[in-house]
Amino acid sequence: TYVAMLEDLDSEVGRLLKSVDAAGIADNTLVIFVSDNGGYAGAAHMGPLRGAKSTTLEGGIRVPLIIRWPKQIEAGTTSTQVCATFDLTRSMAELAGTQVQGLDGYDIVKHVMKRQRDVRRTLFWRGRRGERIWRAVRDGDMKYVQKNEGSNSEAWMFNLASDVGETNDLFSKNPAEAKRLRGL
Repeated sequence: TYVAMLEDLDSEVGRLLKSVDAAGIADNTLVIFVSDNGGYAGAAHMGPLRGAKSTTLEGGIRVPLIIRWPKQIEAGTTSTQVCATFDLTRSMAELAGTQVQGLDGYDIVKHVMKRQRDVRRTLFWRGRRGERIWRAVRDGDMKYVQKNEGSNSEAWMFNLASDVGETNDLFSKNPAEAKRLRGL
């Protein structure tokens, strides 16, 4: 069922983009494709990423963000800038010329359009499934992950620049950095 849903989604997005092109409005139409979470465990292949939907490991939170805007963003442009879906809210507000007070986020569309240098971000995640609570903080390339289930607690720390698969736990090697991240 999951694979069939993905295949249908792929087909329908293709149909939508062909319609936009056929209508002659592609140059003035910003199309954004993104998911809110990683794939379901057992149904999706997360490549080198550890974890899946409902975790704060990279396999649960790292997803592709695809932006199509032919006159503004050159096809094939890529970015390694860390972002979150709330950054799209900032981008849409900026593009619409509105000023929204107290809005979190970074204008990721402008970042990609202008091919700006990556900026250091501190981002937070949390999730709950029954008794299981996941939390994470990413500050630059460093990430602290904590999983609580009932009275059991586990924590890990990773350098995502060198270990996107979160296989090398640095928690015990650098307890001061783990404490700093947890404090955030």
